Amino acid sequence: MGVLIKNEWQKLIKKKSSWIMWVILVLMTFGITLLVKTSNGSTGGGAELNSNSLFASLTEMTSFLNLFVVVVAASIVAEEFSRGTIKFLLIRPFTRSQILFSKFVVCLIYGVISTVILYIASLASANLFLKAESPLSVVEGFHGWNALTVAGAYAGANLLLILLYISITMFISAAIRSQSLAVGIGLGVLFGSTIVNSFLMVLIEKYDWLKWNLFNMLNIKGTLMEGSSFHLNFWQMAVGIIIYSVIIYGLMQYLFNKRDVSLS
Repeated sequence: MGVLIKNEWQKLIKKKSSWIMWVILVLMTFGITLLVKTSNGSTGGGAELNSNSLFASLTEMTSFLNLFVVVVAASIVAEEFSRGTIKFLLIRPFTRSQILFSKFVVCLIYGVISTVILYIASLASANLFLKAESPLSVVEGFHGWNALTVAGAYAGANLLLILLYISITMFISAAIRSQSLAVGIGLGVLFGSTIVNSFLMVLIEKYDWLKWNLFNMLNIKGTLMEGSSFHLNFWQMAVGIIIYSVIIYGLMQYLFNKRDVSLS
Protein backbone atom coordinates (compact mmCIF):
# COMPACT_ATOMS: atom_id res chain seq x y z
CA MET A 1 0.00 0.00 0.00
CA GLY A 2 2.86 2.34 0.84
CA VAL A 3 4.35 1.75 -2.61
CA LEU A 4 1.02 2.59 -4.26
CA ILE A 5 0.66 5.83 -2.32
CA LYS A 6 4.25 6.79 -3.11
CA ASN A 7 3.76 6.11 -6.82
CA GLU A 8 0.49 8.06 -6.94
CA TRP A 9 2.09 10.98 -5.13
CA GLN A 10 5.03 11.00 -7.54
CA LYS A 11 2.63 11.06 -10.51
CA LEU A 12 0.72 13.96 -8.99
CA ILE A 13 3.71 16.01 -7.94
CA LYS A 14 5.36 15.64 -11.36
CA LYS A 15 2.44 17.50 -12.93
CA LYS A 16 3.15 21.18 -13.47
CA SER A 17 -0.47 21.95 -12.63
CA SER A 18 0.02 20.67 -9.06
CA TRP A 19 2.77 23.22 -8.46
CA ILE A 20 1.02 25.97 -10.41
CA MET A 21 -2.04 25.72 -8.14
CA TRP A 22 0.19 26.16 -5.08
CA VAL A 23 1.85 29.21 -6.64
CA ILE A 24 -1.55 30.67 -7.54
CA LEU A 25 -2.78 30.06 -3.99
CA VAL A 26 0.15 32.00 -2.52
CA LEU A 27 -0.06 34.83 -5.07
CA MET A 28 -3.80 35.21 -4.57
CA THR A 29 -3.38 35.26 -0.79
CA PHE A 30 -0.86 38.09 -1.01
CA GLY A 31 -2.90 39.82 -3.71
CA ILE A 32 -6.15 39.76 -1.74
CA THR A 33 -4.39 40.98 1.39
CA LEU A 34 -2.90 43.87 -0.57
CA LEU A 35 -6.32 44.60 -2.07
CA VAL A 36 -7.88 44.68 1.41
CA LYS A 37 -5.21 47.12 2.56
CA THR A 38 -5.68 49.33 -0.51
CA SER A 39 -9.48 49.31 -0.23
CA ASN A 40 -9.37 50.13 3.46
CA GLY A 41 -6.85 52.90 2.88
CA SER A 42 -9.03 54.51 0.21
CA THR A 43 -11.87 54.81 2.73
CA GLY A 44 -9.63 56.39 5.34
CA GLY A 45 -9.79 53.45 7.72
CA GLY A 46 -6.30 52.06 7.24
CA ALA A 47 -5.34 52.57 10.87
CA GLU A 48 -8.00 50.11 12.01
CA LEU A 49 -6.61 47.23 10.02
CA ASN A 50 -4.61 44.56 11.82
CA SER A 51 -3.02 41.36 10.67
CA ASN A 52 -4.71 38.92 13.06
CA SER A 53 -8.26 39.61 11.92
CA LEU A 54 -7.38 38.57 8.37
CA PHE A 55 -4.92 35.82 9.26
CA ALA A 56 -7.41 34.14 11.61
CA SER A 57 -9.75 33.54 8.66
CA LEU A 58 -6.84 32.42 6.44
CA THR A 59 -7.50 35.51 4.32
CA GLU A 60 -10.81 33.88 3.30
CA MET A 61 -8.88 31.87 0.73
CA THR A 62 -10.17 28.43 1.74
CA SER A 63 -12.73 28.43 -1.10
CA PHE A 64 -9.95 28.67 -3.67
CA LEU A 65 -7.94 26.04 -1.79
CA ASN A 66 -10.94 23.70 -1.91
CA LEU A 67 -11.38 24.43 -5.61
CA PHE A 68 -7.83 23.28 -6.34
CA VAL A 69 -8.28 20.10 -4.31
CA VAL A 70 -11.53 19.35 -6.17
CA VAL A 71 -9.65 19.67 -9.49
CA VAL A 72 -6.98 17.24 -8.27
CA ALA A 73 -9.57 14.75 -6.99
CA ALA A 74 -11.53 14.89 -10.25
CA SER A 75 -8.48 14.29 -12.43
CA ILE A 76 -6.74 11.59 -10.40
CA VAL A 77 -9.28 8.91 -11.40
CA ALA A 78 -10.85 10.29 -14.59
CA GLU A 79 -7.49 10.73 -16.31
CA GLU A 80 -6.74 7.03 -15.86
CA PHE A 81 -9.88 6.22 -17.85
CA SER A 82 -9.48 8.93 -20.49
CA ARG A 83 -5.85 7.97 -21.21
CA GLY A 84 -6.53 4.23 -21.01
CA THR A 85 -3.86 3.76 -18.33
CA ILE A 86 -6.41 2.26 -15.94
CA LYS A 87 -5.91 -1.13 -17.64
CA PHE A 88 -2.18 -1.11 -16.94
CA LEU A 89 -2.83 -0.03 -13.37
CA LEU A 90 -5.21 -2.90 -12.72
CA ILE A 91 -2.85 -5.63 -13.93
CA ARG A 92 -0.45 -4.78 -11.13
CA PRO A 93 -0.54 -6.95 -7.97
CA PHE A 94 -2.94 -4.64 -6.15
CA THR A 95 -6.70 -4.79 -5.69
CA ARG A 96 -9.00 -2.12 -7.06
CA SER A 97 -9.82 -1.07 -3.51
CA GLN A 98 -6.14 -0.52 -2.74
CA ILE A 99 -5.64 1.49 -5.95
CA LEU A 100 -8.60 3.77 -5.26
CA PHE A 101 -7.67 4.16 -1.58
CA SER A 102 -4.12 5.22 -2.53
CA LYS A 103 -5.53 7.91 -4.83
CA PHE A 104 -7.87 9.07 -2.08
CA VAL A 105 -4.98 9.33 0.40
CA VAL A 106 -2.85 11.26 -2.09
CA CYS A 107 -5.66 13.79 -2.57
CA LEU A 108 -5.86 14.21 1.21
CA ILE A 109 -2.09 14.69 1.42
CA TYR A 110 -2.30 17.35 -1.28
CA GLY A 111 -5.08 19.04 0.67
CA VAL A 112 -3.07 19.00 3.91
CA ILE A 113 0.05 20.43 2.26
CA SER A 114 -2.04 23.08 0.52
CA THR A 115 -3.58 24.01 3.87
CA VAL A 116 -0.14 24.42 5.45
CA ILE A 117 0.95 26.60 2.51
CA LEU A 118 -2.16 28.77 2.89
CA TYR A 119 -1.65 29.03 6.66
CA ILE A 120 1.93 30.29 6.24
CA ALA A 121 1.08 32.57 3.29
CA SER A 122 -1.83 34.11 5.16
CA LEU A 123 0.28 34.79 8.26
CA ALA A 124 3.10 36.28 6.19
CA SER A 125 0.92 38.45 3.93
CA ALA A 126 -1.23 39.77 6.77
CA ASN A 127 1.77 40.90 8.79
CA LEU A 128 3.56 42.27 5.74
CA PHE A 129 0.75 44.45 4.37
CA LEU A 130 -1.43 45.16 7.41
CA LYS A 131 -0.83 46.40 10.92
CA ALA A 132 1.43 43.73 12.39
CA GLU A 133 0.37 42.00 15.59
CA SER A 134 1.59 39.10 17.64
CA PRO A 135 -0.20 35.94 16.45
CA LEU A 136 -0.57 35.07 20.14
CA SER A 137 -2.95 38.00 20.62
CA VAL A 138 -6.60 37.20 21.29
CA VAL A 139 -8.99 37.54 18.34
CA GLU A 140 -12.34 39.02 19.27
CA GLY A 141 -15.36 36.78 18.78
CA PHE A 142 -13.55 33.45 19.00
CA HIS A 143 -13.92 32.27 22.61
CA GLY A 144 -10.77 34.07 23.76
CA TRP A 145 -8.52 32.14 21.36
CA ASN A 146 -5.36 33.67 19.95
CA ALA A 147 -4.85 34.14 16.21
CA LEU A 148 -2.73 31.01 15.79
CA THR A 149 -5.42 28.89 17.44
CA VAL A 150 -8.27 30.44 15.47
CA ALA A 151 -6.43 29.99 12.16
CA GLY A 152 -5.55 26.43 13.14
CA ALA A 153 -9.16 25.64 14.04
CA TYR A 154 -10.32 27.26 10.80
CA ALA A 155 -7.82 25.17 8.84
CA GLY A 156 -8.86 21.99 10.68
CA ALA A 157 -12.55 22.62 9.97
CA ASN A 158 -11.76 23.22 6.32
CA LEU A 159 -9.78 19.96 6.16
CA LEU A 160 -12.94 18.15 7.19
CA LEU A 161 -14.71 19.87 4.29
CA ILE A 162 -11.85 18.84 2.01
CA LEU A 163 -12.42 15.23 3.10
CA LEU A 164 -16.05 15.54 2.05
CA TYR A 165 -15.30 17.34 -1.23
CA ILE A 166 -12.73 14.70 -2.19
CA SER A 167 -15.21 11.92 -1.43
CA ILE A 168 -17.95 13.52 -3.54
CA THR A 169 -15.67 14.44 -6.45
CA MET A 170 -13.92 11.07 -6.64
CA PHE A 171 -17.28 9.30 -6.36
CA ILE A 172 -18.56 11.17 -9.43
CA SER A 173 -15.25 10.70 -11.23
CA ALA A 174 -15.20 6.94 -10.55
CA ALA A 175 -18.86 6.54 -11.47
CA ILE A 176 -18.94 8.37 -14.79
CA ARG A 177 -15.26 8.72 -15.74
CA SER A 178 -15.80 12.39 -16.59
CA GLN A 179 -13.29 14.82 -15.14
CA SER A 180 -15.22 17.89 -16.27
CA LEU A 181 -18.51 16.69 -14.79
CA ALA A 182 -16.81 15.66 -11.54
CA VAL A 183 -15.27 19.13 -11.27
CA GLY A 184 -18.60 20.73 -12.15
CA ILE A 185 -20.53 18.86 -9.46
CA GLY A 186 -17.77 19.50 -6.94
CA LEU A 187 -17.91 23.21 -7.71
CA GLY A 188 -21.69 23.10 -7.48
CA VAL A 189 -21.48 21.78 -3.95
CA LEU A 190 -18.64 24.17 -3.13
CA PHE A 191 -20.20 27.41 -4.35
CA GLY A 192 -23.89 26.57 -4.52
CA SER A 193 -24.15 25.52 -0.88
CA THR A 194 -24.85 29.09 0.29
CA ILE A 195 -28.02 29.32 -1.80
CA VAL A 196 -29.21 25.87 -0.75
CA ASN A 197 -28.42 26.64 2.90
CA SER A 198 -30.54 29.78 2.86
CA PHE A 199 -33.53 27.73 1.74
CA LEU A 200 -32.86 24.83 4.12
CA MET A 201 -32.45 27.10 7.16
CA VAL A 202 -36.10 28.05 6.82
CA LEU A 203 -37.12 24.40 6.65
CA ILE A 204 -34.91 23.44 9.60
CA GLU A 205 -36.90 25.79 11.81
CA LYS A 206 -39.97 23.70 11.02
CA TYR A 207 -38.38 20.25 10.65
CA ASP A 208 -35.62 19.87 13.21
CA TRP A 209 -34.31 16.60 11.76
CA LEU A 210 -33.22 18.48 8.62
CA LYS A 211 -30.34 19.97 10.61
CA TRP A 212 -28.46 16.76 9.79
CA ASN A 213 -28.62 17.39 6.04
CA LEU A 214 -25.35 17.41 4.12
CA PHE A 215 -25.48 21.11 3.21
CA ASN A 216 -25.84 22.21 6.83
CA MET A 217 -22.58 20.36 7.58
CA LEU A 218 -20.83 22.75 5.20
CA ASN A 219 -21.35 25.52 7.78
CA ILE A 220 -18.82 23.94 10.14
CA LYS A 221 -16.37 26.87 9.92
CA GLY A 222 -19.10 29.21 11.06
CA THR A 223 -19.56 27.27 14.30
CA LEU A 224 -16.12 28.42 15.48
CA MET A 225 -17.43 31.94 16.10
CA GLU A 226 -19.18 32.95 19.28
CA GLY A 227 -22.95 33.14 19.02
CA SER A 228 -23.16 31.09 15.82
CA SER A 229 -26.47 29.33 15.24
CA PHE A 230 -26.56 26.44 12.79
CA HIS A 231 -28.60 24.07 15.01
CA LEU A 232 -25.51 21.88 15.44
CA ASN A 233 -22.20 22.50 17.19
CA PHE A 234 -18.73 21.96 15.74
CA TRP A 235 -18.30 18.40 16.95
CA GLN A 236 -21.73 17.31 15.77
CA MET A 237 -20.96 18.67 12.31
CA ALA A 238 -17.50 17.08 12.35
CA VAL A 239 -18.99 13.66 13.09
CA GLY A 240 -21.67 14.25 10.46
CA ILE A 241 -19.08 15.12 7.80
CA ILE A 242 -17.05 12.02 8.61
CA ILE A 243 -20.15 9.80 8.41
CA TYR A 244 -21.23 11.30 5.09
CA SER A 245 -17.67 10.93 3.75
CA VAL A 246 -17.48 7.26 4.81
CA ILE A 247 -20.83 6.49 3.15
CA ILE A 248 -19.86 8.23 -0.09
CA TYR A 249 -16.43 6.57 -0.03
CA GLY A 250 -18.05 3.15 0.40
CA LEU A 251 -20.32 3.78 -2.59
CA MET A 252 -17.31 4.98 -4.57
CA GLN A 253 -15.40 1.78 -3.84
CA TYR A 254 -18.40 -0.34 -4.77
CA LEU A 255 -18.86 1.40 -8.13
CA PHE A 256 -15.14 1.35 -8.91
CA ASN A 257 -14.89 -2.37 -8.16
CA LYS A 258 -17.89 -3.09 -10.40
CA ARG A 259 -16.75 -0.80 -13.22
CA ASP A 260 -16.01 -2.50 -16.54
CA VAL A 261 -12.74 -1.07 -17.86
CA SER A 262 -12.73 -3.03 -21.09
CA LEU A 263 -14.16 -0.01 -22.95
CA SER A 264 -11.70 2.45 -21.43
